Amino acid sequence: MDGLFTRAQARARGYSAYQVRRRIETGEWRVVLGSVLAERGTRITPHLRDRAAARAVPGSVLAGASAARLLAIPVPDRIACLWVGPLRPGALPAVRYLRDPLRVRDIMTGEGVRHTAPDRTVFDCLRFLDDPAALTLLDRALQAGWITEAELTARVRDFVGRRGAPRLARLARLACSGARSTAERKAIALLRAARIEGWIANQPIRDSSGLIGVGDLVFEAARLVVEIDGRAYHSAPERFERDRERQNRLVRAGWTVLRFTWRDLTARPAYVVGTIRAMLTAGPPR
Repeated sequence: MDGLFTRAQARARGYSAYQVRRRIETGEWRVVLGSVLAERGTRITPHLRDRAAARAVPGSVLAGASAARLLAIPVPDRIACLWVGPLRPGALPAVRYLRDPLRVRDIMTGEGVRHTAPDRTVFDCLRFLDDPAALTLLDRALQAGWITEAELTARVRDFVGRRGAPRLARLARLACSGARSTAERKAIALLRAARIEGWIANQPIRDSSGLIGVGDLVFEAARLVVEIDGRAYHSAPERFERDRERQNRLVRAGWTVLRFTWRDLTARPAYVVGTIRAMLTAGPPR
């Protein structure tokens, strides 16, 4: 169990109001959130505060950052978040309430508490994160399958007319442009500014053995693949090895591979554009 209990539960176990108050005053029990208590020594983590918030508001559902923590979706938002619908709970410190409609399929149960499903969770988090953090989350969410482009588009459409809807629509357009990371979007912006055409973002590439992989930016006519090393969460050793194996297959299949880093895109954009332009001018490898 999580070690949490409410004042009402303490009273039901036979403690008087005075005894409850004295245990809090002496530090034997501590207030976690609202009417929710824990015994001395209990470590109060963001995850425990999330559960305390749900306990403090019966009928609520963990949402936003709280649901993300339960689902192991990394978000920088530390505020507890509850969907409360038509409920009218009193204000709780550092707890955010959501009231907009929640569908039955948006609700799941895990670790004994109700929480929003991954796609709804990601969408709610986007509403409260700043743009850089929101785009980072969205990039990873699309890669991990926590939300799809179709689900994102549908949720944005359903959200029209509410506060923040234009911003969410802009984030969705960026996410659905074909780029799968902030770095890829930066690369695409450089290509467009330089009026370099003929590329496709996230294009599957195959050889005689089948699918090699998905190229970040593919110039099919020139047999050129531009790879953007901008995804921090793809930097594990096994990912490094798979990337090199894929690159070798691409070269064997007659493709030229260019790789650029986030620093290249931001500190040396002329180098990036010049290198790509030079390869396109040279034409496909013979």
